[in-house]
Amino acid sequence: MACELVWEPEGVLSKFSGRISGTEFLDTVARIQSDARYDDARYVIHDLSAVATDEISDAVLTELSILHFGACASCPNCRVVFVTTDAALSERVERILMAPKMKSYDVEIRPTVVEARDWLDTQPQLLRLSDVMGFWSR
Repeated sequence: MACELVWEPEGVLSKFSGRISGTEFLDTVARIQSDARYDDARYVIHDLSAVATDEISDAVLTELSILHFGACASCPNCRVVFVTTDAALSERVERILMAPKMKSYDVEIRPTVVEARDWLDTQPQLLRLSDVMGFWSR
């Protein structure tokens, strides 16, 4: 797997190519979320358009949902966009990451990076307060 992270002023573009395992995908997400720049990120675009085969299973997406819940506590104003035309992957993302009880971040699926950026540009800026200390949930 090849993955290039491109940090931009308001977020990050992760460009994947070749074959990607579930572990490699989750490692990349962990790398993004542990970067200090992530605290101010408005978006993450996972560009999977150049991926030949993936192992992003239901279990991997469930674990990703857990990572999102944790990251959302300190970075609540982020959106996640998957760029793919793979119908099976899109169905899994919708079923797991967009399910009401699994949702932390706004997640969207678009067929191209340009369309992902266009969608992000139409979204209002999120102004959610961080709950990293757990004060809001008491």
